[in-house]
Amino acid sequence: MIRLHLQVDASGVPLFYALLEKGVGLSARIGCTLRDFLCGQLGLSGGYLDKRVQTLFLDARPVDDVDKAVIRDGSILALSAAMPGLLGATMRKGGRYAAFRKEISQPTDECGICETSGRVTVKLFNMVAKEVGGRLLEAGVEVDGDDLKRIANRFPDEVSRNIRNGRMDDHAITPDMAFFSTLPGKRILLTVSIAG
Repeated sequence: MIRLHLQVDASGVPLFYALLEKGVGLSARIGCTLRDFLCGQLGLSGGYLDKRVQTLFLDARPVDDVDKAVIRDGSILALSAAMPGLLGATMRKGGRYAAFRKEISQPTDECGICETSGRVTVKLFNMVAKEVGGRLLEAGVEVDGDDLKRIANRFPDEVSRNIRNGRMDDHAITPDMAFFSTLPGKRILLTVSIAG
């Protein structure tokens, strides 16, 4: 896996939100509750998780109780602030319409010991992506080089204006369109920090 570090202007961080919506890979301790993962490993506060994160899907199933749902190796976790309409109300964790989706909800599990290492895919949407995404990108996420090239192709002016410099493994790189065209087919550990 290639290690790529990009320094960007603060206004350039939203360029990478599409990666967060598609899903980024993280090394994680698995076998623990969703709350332990989100608060203990991703650094969300308990208050933020309880009040702001209103919709959670674990392995394509809605979650009602973050203290009973368990993260496993290969899990896919999606987080969102409140979504509008009846669908949003129905999918909201612990909401009054949760009974309508009882058959598809995440089952509760016995929590294992949080000592096993694994990989988790995390997807962030709407306000959660804006509020948590920068911190996640700064900590480092696994992405496909094809996705970085798509961002560069879609927003060439923003990429050239907002990405200040970069390093790939131990070498300085010029993060221009020619560089991004070399990334397809590669798995990348990406860190994004704000240039200061």
